[in-house]
Amino acid sequence: MARTEKDRIQFIRAALQQHTDFWDEERPRMRKYRNAYMTKFYEDSTYQTEDTSIRVETADGYAAIESMMGSLFTKYPGVELRADISGKGDLVLTRELANNWLKSCRQQMENAARMALIYTHSFLKLAPRESNTLTGKIAMRAIPPWQVIVDRDAAAWEDCRFIGHVYYLSVDEAVEKFGNKKFVGAPQKDYFTDYERNTDRSYRSYGDSPDLPNEYLYIEVVEMYDFINKELTFWSTSYKTGTELLDKAAIPVVTFDGRPMSNLLPFYFARRPDRPMEGYAAMARIYDQCFEKNILRTFWANAVRRDSRQFIYKEGAFDEEALAKITSGVDGAMIPTDSDTLDGLIRAVEVPPISSNHAAYLNYVEQDLQKGSLTAGFTRGEASKATATEVSALMQYTASELGKMARDRDAVIEAAALLYTRMLLPLIEDKDKVVIATPDGAKVVSEARLDADWTFYATDGGTTPVTDMVKKQQLVSLIAPLAQLGVPATPLREELVRLFDLPPSFNEVEPPAPEAAPAAVMGAPTEAPTPEATTSAVIGGA
Repeated sequence: MARTEKDRIQFIRAALQQHTDFWDEERPRMRKYRNAYMTKFYEDSTYQTEDTSIRVETADGYAAIESMMGSLFTKYPGVELRADISGKGDLVLTRELANNWLKSCRQQMENAARMALIYTHSFLKLAPRESNTLTGKIAMRAIPPWQVIVDRDAAAWEDCRFIGHVYYLSVDEAVEKFGNKKFVGAPQKDYFTDYERNTDRSYRSYGDSPDLPNEYLYIEVVEMYDFINKELTFWSTSYKTGTELLDKAAIPVVTFDGRPMSNLLPFYFARRPDRPMEGYAAMARIYDQCFEKNILRTFWANAVRRDSRQFIYKEGAFDEEALAKITSGVDGAMIPTDSDTLDGLIRAVEVPPISSNHAAYLNYVEQDLQKGSLTAGFTRGEASKATATEVSALMQYTASELGKMARDRDAVIEAAALLYTRMLLPLIEDKDKVVIATPDGAKVVSEARLDADWTFYATDGGTTPVTDMVKKQQLVSLIAPLAQLGVPATPLREELVRLFDLPPSFNEVEPPAPEAAPAAVMGAPTEAPTPEATTSAVIGGA
């Protein structure tokens, strides 16, 4: 039975309502994670302190996230290809196009990775745009998770029955995209600032003004991919109060074997075991420790400011004003008293030190914080008293944990390269004769050269700065044993140059000079090379 427009709108409304309810419940938690990362912990109204107290917060949330980010990204993203088994397509041309485009996408990939660590997950969206170059015809943008409608009942991304994107378009852009329709524009709402505007009366923005030009008025659009019916629909309540669709068409991008594809890519570092489409934030593992540390440091800061020099002298009994002076912690305050137990005319007030339990508790908080952040302290430049063996063990553990995250990152890079290639096909016009430079010379881009069953592999292959460090140490320690076992010097030298990113000229070794005729006794026995000489030959390229 064919679906009617009413059925489509009813489906979009139901999916959008479920999505909105879910992320409305998650908003307070996402807001706390964002504030902890941005070192604005006390902006959360739930944890406001007294106006007269000193508020101290640490940058542990930022440090934990950025240490993982710094350990995940080394170079520009890139891919290698496995040729189509049928021999279709041009492998060199496709690889060059994909890598040139990926170089321009590094910032967006890092933004998506950062959101996936702070929040539960994130997305990357690819969309066509006007450009004079092929690499510029497809743009990539990082998308927060609350803008994407997913089928949370699916067991995997490939099993999703639908995927939607909720975003805002200015009225002028909407008219350009959907035609000269009558839209009811409104100020754009943001996931966090709209919440803050409604809860904080001091918050004001231009969005509060009803008289705005079209450049500042927006419509909320739901772009829905229905994979069961292979339909792409656009809908908005700003057009005829949502009683009609803005547009409907077949899903334009398909895989090589004809399966429909959306222009959204998921970016997960961790997932809920029972619901894989719901992510799990790295910030969630350390938020409680950041909370405890900020509260403890705030308590210490206020206690230190009350740890001042105060004196009492005989005059009269303590009254409320005298007690107020003692508790205020003003340095050098003089408090009169007529107590007979006072020895002499003046005496300093004893200030008991803060309990040592606070320092012990802070140590436990620091240990929990390090466990939750995955990375060892040395990766953040922290000095430790660990032995070389202990540091090596920590490095191996950190490398394995970050390696798992790097494999998730590589999977996104591979999926992005594939989606870019498939989205580029309908945009290529053979009559334009677009030529690009490749290692095999200049080549003309055509649909036939790109349309193949490609398999992409990220060139990083799960590597990170920490895993690279481990590999370098292992290779250096293996040079001498490998040389003694008869491994040729040339491949060892090439691997050293590659891993340490040395100049390629290091691989260019001059041929040895011809040996002179022996001037001494003929037939003298020759000495076997020593291991030290063999090692020097490997490094020097003899």
